[in-house]
Amino acid sequence: MVAPDAERAFHDETARQHTIREEIARLRALLRDAATATGQPRGGEPPIAPEWEARLATAEELNARLRASEAFTARLLAASRDSIQVLALDGTVQWLSESGRAAAGSPDEAVIGTAWASSWPEPGDRTAAEVALAAARSGRTGRFRAPSGSRGSGGQGSGSQDRRWWDVVVSAIQGPDGHPERLLAVARDVTEAHRAEEQQALLMEEMAHRVKNTLALVQAVAAQTLRSAPTLDAAMEAFNGRLMALSDAHDVLIRGAWAAADLAAVVEGVMAPHIDAVAGRVVAAGPSVSLGPRSVLTLSLMLHELATNAAKYGALSSPAGRVAVTWDLAGDAEAVLRLCWRESGGPPVVPPTRGGFGSRLIERSLVHSFGGRVSLRFPPEGAVMELEAPLAAMQDGTA
Repeated sequence: MVAPDAERAFHDETARQHTIREEIARLRALLRDAATATGQPRGGEPPIAPEWEARLATAEELNARLRASEAFTARLLAASRDSIQVLALDGTVQWLSESGRAAAGSPDEAVIGTAWASSWPEPGDRTAAEVALAAARSGRTGRFRAPSGSRGSGGQGSGSQDRRWWDVVVSAIQGPDGHPERLLAVARDVTEAHRAEEQQALLMEEMAHRVKNTLALVQAVAAQTLRSAPTLDAAMEAFNGRLMALSDAHDVLIRGAWAAADLAAVVEGVMAPHIDAVAGRVVAAGPSVSLGPRSVLTLSLMLHELATNAAKYGALSSPAGRVAVTWDLAGDAEAVLRLCWRESGGPPVVPPTRGGFGSRLIERSLVHSFGGRVSLRFPPEGAVMELEAPLAAMQDGTA
C-alpha cells in the first residue's frame, strides 16, 4: 500500500520540477538579453559566463534527478496492486492509479469528477464510505470493507463473475499549512481472505450442527440401551460397543472430509474387530458406492448390532461360521441400493422373542429416514437381513 507521504512527495516533486524548468528558461532569457546588450551578432550562441554555466549545470542536474524520481514514483504506483485514488475534500475523484482504473473498469474520463462514495453499490457500503471520508477530513483514518459490483454479477463494471472484496483505507493528504487539502483512498483486494473467512464460518456452523446431531444420536442410543439391557453391566458393555461403532464411523467420514464415505470402507471398519485368523470369516463384495454422513452413521450402527449378535449367538460365535455382506445397485430411472447380510455355518438360529435395539434401529432410522424397505429373518442356518433404499437418499450430504 502506498503511504500518504509517498503520494504527497510525488506531487511536491512535480511542482519543484515545474519551478526549475521555469528558472532555467528565465536564466536562458537573461543570457540572451545580456548577449544582445553586449553586441553579440545574431545567429551566434551568446557566451555563457562561468558562474551562469555552473548555475545552469546545477539546475539541469537537479532537473534530471527529479525526472528520475518522478519516473520511479510512476513505476512504484504502477507496480502496486492496490487501487489508489486521490480525492478532493468533497469526495470527488481527481486521480486514480493504473490498478484503480482496472478495478473501476472504466476510462479515466468516466471516473474523474465523480463521487467516490457513490461507486460502492450497496447502500450500507456507501454510508461506510461517507463515514471514512469524514474521518479523513478530520485528520483521522477511515477504514471499511466492502464488495464491488452487484450480487452475483462481479466487479465494479468489470464483467467478472465473482464479486471482489476490498479493504479500504482513507487518509488525509496534508497541505503546506498542515491541514488536509486532499484525500487518499487506498483499496486492497482481500477477496481470497474474505472467502476463506466465509468458508471457516460455514464450517463452524456445519460442525456445530453435526455435533448436535451426534449428541442426539448418542442420547438415543443410551436411552434404547438402558431400556432393553437386563443388567447395568450388560448396558455398559452394549453402550460402549455402540459408541465404538460410532467412533469408527466418524473415522471413516473424516477420511472422506465428512462429505462422503465408501460403503466398502464402512463395512470394513465395522467388521474389523470380528475378523480373526480363520480365512474367509467375513466376505464383503459390491460395487463402489458413496454414502452420505447420515447413512454412514446409521449403517455403521446397524451392522455393528448384527455383528455383535452374530458374535454372541450366531455365525461368528463358531469357528465354522461365516458372514457375507454383499450389495449392488438396481433400477433404471432411480438407482436403488440393495444390501444383504447373510450368516451361515454357525449354530442353529432361534428367532428372538422380542425386538431389540438393532431391529428398532433398522425399522425407525433406516426405513423412516431413507424411505427404504428392510426385512430381518432368522432361518435356522443363519440370520439374514436385506434392505433396499433409494441411492439418492443414502447419499444425502446432511448429517
